[in-house]
Amino acid sequence: MITLFGCKVRLRALIFRLVTALKQLSVLLRMSNLSSIEKRKIEKLLEMGSGYVLDFSNRTFKEFVIESIDIDIYDDKYAYSSGSKANRLRAFWDQESDHIVGKLILDLLEHWKMQKLINDIEASQLEQALYNDCSKVPERLMQAVIQEEQSSEKAISSIEKVQTISILLLSADPTNASRLRIGEESREIQEKLQRARLREKFILAQRTSVRPTDISQALLDIQPHIVHFSGHGAASGSLCFENRSGEIHPIMPDALAALFEQFTGQVNCVLLNSCYSEIQAVAIAKHIDYVIGMNQAIGDHAAIAFAIGFYQALGAGCTIEKAYKLGCVQIRLESISEHLTPILIRKGRGSV
Repeated sequence: MITLFGCKVRLRALIFRLVTALKQLSVLLRMSNLSSIEKRKIEKLLEMGSGYVLDFSNRTFKEFVIESIDIDIYDDKYAYSSGSKANRLRAFWDQESDHIVGKLILDLLEHWKMQKLINDIEASQLEQALYNDCSKVPERLMQAVIQEEQSSEKAISSIEKVQTISILLLSADPTNASRLRIGEESREIQEKLQRARLREKFILAQRTSVRPTDISQALLDIQPHIVHFSGHGAASGSLCFENRSGEIHPIMPDALAALFEQFTGQVNCVLLNSCYSEIQAVAIAKHIDYVIGMNQAIGDHAAIAFAIGFYQALGAGCTIEKAYKLGCVQIRLESISEHLTPILIRKGRGSV
């Protein structure tokens, strides 16, 4: 027999799936930001201390979550620690977006309230106060998504007003280093910008087999807003450019940072798509608003996937921060476990 509550949950789930389909791209880019205090309050209300979640069995919990947000909570990616219902819910909080987490918490709170009514149990003053505090959490999470969407709309409008955005793509592939798929990365970037909704706003200039003198010359000639480097990086933090013989010429972080300091008012973003480039990014971010580097070695496939997501987003009018997040998501969509390797560092504010 289908209860009135069951009908309400199914109707909400249907509406939720429709909204999610329309906003999936935006939702993926924002992971849940539940505070530790909020988590403790919700865990206490949902009686999660012993590994359970309210009165749910494994079967009814799985069915409830599917009805609420159309996600299988028993997917392997939520198998945290013992894999209990409580631990799966904790893993879900850590992996999913504000929008999705807020929706499930909202339905769990309604289930808690309905169980009290059905069993004719009056909530104590402490329980009611805890419930009231927990009720504010999904409201905050879902409101954060609305505010982010409004911010994105403003960002798109501001980019559309800009006449052109100049991008300088620098690459180096020394003969005495392992081969990189730089040509494929360059081709993907060109293609994504050419197909972009705002393609007329972008100018892409390329310099290959870059030597030290080529960098400053290109910055002076092109006057780019965004500088993208593809090539090798060393664990010491140096980036590998080329000498006159086409072999490795390392440039240390302080030297490159000093160069970008001279272009502070011109360059807005630097993307270092090379291994171990976080050290360089930290140094450059003292002078440039947004710098993206890699906190460890990164494979060709992951580097190319990040570039695809990043420039797809820029071409659609997204902010640098949004484009960075979409680049990380694109790595995940390719089933590559390196989505935490890219690091965005903002001038004066640290990494994202």
